[in-house]
Amino acid sequence: MRLHRIRLQNYRGVGDCTVAFTTDGVTIIEGDNEVGKTCIPEALDLILSALDSSQARQVRDVRPVHRDAGPEVEAEISSGSYRFVYSKRWQRQPQTRLDVAEPRQEQLTGREAHARVREILDETLDSDLWEALCIEQGAEVTLPRFDVPSLGRALDAAAGGDSTSGGEDDLWERICAERERYWTATGRVNAERQASAKEVETAKRTLDEFKARLDAIEADTTEVERLAVDEARLVAALDDCERRESELREQWDSTERLREQVERLDSVNSAALAERDRIAGDHGRRDDLKKEQAERRDALAGLEAAVDQANPILSAVVGRSEEAAAALEEARAALRTAEGQQRMAAADRDHEQRLIDVGLFKERAARVSAAQETLSSAEVRLQLSSVDDDLVDRIEEAHLAVVRAEATAERAAAVVEVTALSDTTVQLDGVRTALGAGVGIERVVDDESLLVLPDVVEVRVRAGTDAKGLAAELTDARQEFDRLCALGGVGDLADAREAAEDRRAAEQDRRQAVTVIEENLKDLSAEDLQRKIRGLSRGIDSYAAERPAEPPLPGSVSDAKRIVQEADRMVAARREHHEMCETAAGNAADARRKAEIEGADLKGRVQNARTAVEDTDRRLAAARQERSDADLAGALAAAQQRAETARAALEGAMGELRIADPDSLEARLRNERAAVGRANDELQSNRNRQRELRFSLEREGEQGLDADRTEVESRYHHLQSTHERVEARAQAAALLYDTFAARRQEARRRYVAPFEERIEQFGRIVFGPTLEVELDDDLRVVRRTLDGVTLDVEQLSVGAREQLGVLTRLACAVIVSPGGGGAPVVLDDALGWSDPSRLARMGAAIAAAGRECQVIVLTCTPGRYSHVGNARVVTLPN
Repeated sequence: MRLHRIRLQNYRGVGDCTVAFTTDGVTIIEGDNEVGKTCIPEALDLILSALDSSQARQVRDVRPVHRDAGPEVEAEISSGSYRFVYSKRWQRQPQTRLDVAEPRQEQLTGREAHARVREILDETLDSDLWEALCIEQGAEVTLPRFDVPSLGRALDAAAGGDSTSGGEDDLWERICAERERYWTATGRVNAERQASAKEVETAKRTLDEFKARLDAIEADTTEVERLAVDEARLVAALDDCERRESELREQWDSTERLREQVERLDSVNSAALAERDRIAGDHGRRDDLKKEQAERRDALAGLEAAVDQANPILSAVVGRSEEAAAALEEARAALRTAEGQQRMAAADRDHEQRLIDVGLFKERAARVSAAQETLSSAEVRLQLSSVDDDLVDRIEEAHLAVVRAEATAERAAAVVEVTALSDTTVQLDGVRTALGAGVGIERVVDDESLLVLPDVVEVRVRAGTDAKGLAAELTDARQEFDRLCALGGVGDLADAREAAEDRRAAEQDRRQAVTVIEENLKDLSAEDLQRKIRGLSRGIDSYAAERPAEPPLPGSVSDAKRIVQEADRMVAARREHHEMCETAAGNAADARRKAEIEGADLKGRVQNARTAVEDTDRRLAAARQERSDADLAGALAAAQQRAETARAALEGAMGELRIADPDSLEARLRNERAAVGRANDELQSNRNRQRELRFSLEREGEQGLDADRTEVESRYHHLQSTHERVEARAQAAALLYDTFAARRQEARRRYVAPFEERIEQFGRIVFGPTLEVELDDDLRVVRRTLDGVTLDVEQLSVGAREQLGVLTRLACAVIVSPGGGGAPVVLDDALGWSDPSRLARMGAAIAAAGRECQVIVLTCTPGRYSHVGNARVVTLPN
């Protein structure tokens, strides 16, 4: 297919635009954004696919918003042996018109025209190829699949096959159609075969259910007979269990009476033990009270002896504490004296330092004052000077211009020479001059000069045109020189240089003065500096007036610093001695407090011990008055005898109970009761199950089920045989498909080479002579080799993948284009990721492909395709 011309009217924002294309070559359509470039491929797709009556969104979207009109598209196209003009208008007064010029004249309108165009394109255009050769704006330039019939036929022809015969493709289509009757596109069993298999499976499952039901009826009959026999056994077992339960229940009643006797004797024994334990407790507490009395009397005697020993020790500790306190007070007084001497020494040192500082500040102030006078003088000189280096340079240039103009004017001007042959008088330019014999005068004539010999002759000399121009230049140069000298207030170049030198000296003086001021003032102002001098001076005067006469002031700062160091050492020594005394006094005070606390504690413990002894004596006397020690011992012996008698009676009853073994008897009785219950349940379950089975057998009826099973079995065998025949045909279709696909794959491997060669032919223009590519079964580039390095396409940069995507489309278009076949390559703002060097090479590759196919390039960046040498450029108006 070839696109010759397209016209858009009232299409989106395009009013009326017609573009003609080179049929075998490159057409570049340039224009700014939103002028209608991308509308061209969109409009071509719309006119070929959408009816003029369509209300689809893609049709509504192209309607102009700025006028009430329907969008119109007209295209002139060649495809195969056909050439036609096709136009459509949508929305407003829709219409479709087709004018076929070749191979014979046809004129159609409406749906007939639309159907005829679809028929022509279905006959002559491979739609998959047309889609693969287009790159839409904004879409990623991917590497397309070229597994399309038209390319396959062209490649087969290039490999030596017959590209004109479609018989093999028809056979392959029939094979594929037969395979699709049984298999999906991915090789899975299709829905019809799956349904057939499910029907066979369902019939088999139904047949198995009938067989299972008949088997169950037979099993139920056998089960009824077995249950009838088992019923008599269960009745006998129930009778035995009930007899054993009655015997064990009588034994259990006798054991319960024996258990009650044991419980009564246990209660008597517990009461005897409680009485014995109570009296034993009273007896033990009497013994404890006597023991406590003896212990407390011993503790009181020990505490009184400790008090007698602690009194002398406390007196000694108090004396040491008082001595340490006196020593601390003496050390504190000595430290205060040393600190006062240290403060006076430091104040003397600061006073001597202030004397030095005020002298330094005064020297800085003097330097600042002198520098300020120098600065003022330099600024006055600078204000009076109007000649700087720039003006001197301009005066020098003007002076050189005067010198050059004078030299040039003298070489070009006329010269008048007059020599007197005898004494005479001449008048030259109005000036009378007396000349003696042999005396001459000379004059350069730059404009006009008049020579008069009175009463003899008048000679007028005029300079030529060039001399006049040079004289004017000389005059201008002198005027500019005089103007610049006057601007600087100087007479000539030497004066200007002298004035400039004086200005530079003044600037140097000003810079040095500013530096001196900044170095001496630093972060202060002159007023701050004077303020510091006054403040230091007041401090010096006040200190000298207030300081005591003794000791005398040091003679210098170094003496003052030495005295400060001696005072610091003295203070450190006194402070260390004070700390030692303070520690000793603290330790002595702690020891005194500890001894006093311990003495007070010991006295308190003695008093508490006396009180405790008195309390114990009182409680023991009260207890003996209530009951004597002898009475308490007799009562304890009688209670012990009663407890032993009760314990013996209890042990005899418990022996009889152990012989009866009530736990085992209870377990046996509980088991027999459960056995009776289980025997009853089993017998009832047996009788219920017999009733259920007899009812089920009566309901089913064996003869009716057997007839149904025969019908189901017949249907199952019919479905199974039909399914097996279909499966056999499916396997045969799959075998034929696989065999023919393998042969086509082998043929494809043979004709892939021409496609690879074409891609590499164009690709080497871009990437260099070492380029090689590898295609997969879909004729898609999957690997690229460059300079011996092989990479998968996914590993390449976006720009390289984009370039390969364009090159493969160009190669495909060139292969299928002979005789007007194939379709144009449409590139809508592609190569946006390519660097300038690759763009230049891509331009050469596009130009090379354009000599064999139609290429249409749409771009809003004209320079991107400036390297396509043989392109026809169409610029769309804004």
